[in-house]
Amino acid sequence: MEIKRIKLPGVKTIIGVLSGKGGTGKTFVASCLAATLAKLGKKTGILDANISCPDIFKIFGVTQKIVPTADRKIEPAEKYGIKIVSMAGLSSAEDEPIVWRGPIVSKIIQQLLKETLWGELDALIIDFPSGTSDAVLTILQNFAVDGVLIVTTPQELSTLDARRSINMALAMKIPILGIIENMRGEVFGEGGAARVAETMRIPLLGSIPLRKQITALCDAGMPPVFQMEELEMIFGKVARIAMEKIMV
Repeated sequence: MEIKRIKLPGVKTIIGVLSGKGGTGKTFVASCLAATLAKLGKKTGILDANISCPDIFKIFGVTQKIVPTADRKIEPAEKYGIKIVSMAGLSSAEDEPIVWRGPIVSKIIQQLLKETLWGELDALIIDFPSGTSDAVLTILQNFAVDGVLIVTTPQELSTLDARRSINMALAMKIPILGIIENMRGEVFGEGGAARVAETMRIPLLGSIPLRKQITALCDAGMPPVFQMEELEMIFGKVARIAMEKIMV
């Protein structure tokens, strides 16, 4: 029996950004993709579904709080033309720990998806929690995610976990747009994502170097894709593939 997944009203396409382990730069990739789509004229939103470590507001330089409406709906923050929702906007302090068990986290993510006033969007990017946890599974099982992007660093431990995420998406019959290698260079090596792409028969969409400029721009609340031509080319390619394959 085929599972009927939830389509969010007004949201044409949902793109998930997954990584098998934490620390790969998944949030950085998700923010760059959202910024690129918005720059291309697409109505774009992004949900920070990493409830325990919500960093999307930091990368976009958003400092405002999100205040639920009288009927308990959520009005997104907006920056660079992108609608943004994160637990960071609902927490009392930037470094407040969010200590919730898995089922509660899954429930909160579903509420953020369903209760947010997204309006009309061409694409909603979901910055998923890392790994193949209950929260990740809950979103993929219950919502109509049209495609996913896999993020990994070159090292073998990271690519092993990336393969787990790929196999999860394949098992759930969710299209995989491709894989991005992040933090290429002397520290983590290079070529890990290329080997995964060849083995798993998915597209390699780009290899991003480990650069101080990227870190500085993220810390300053400026998506690096706006300032670095190399990133503009990589994420332009990802955005075009998304628009051609899954965006309606």
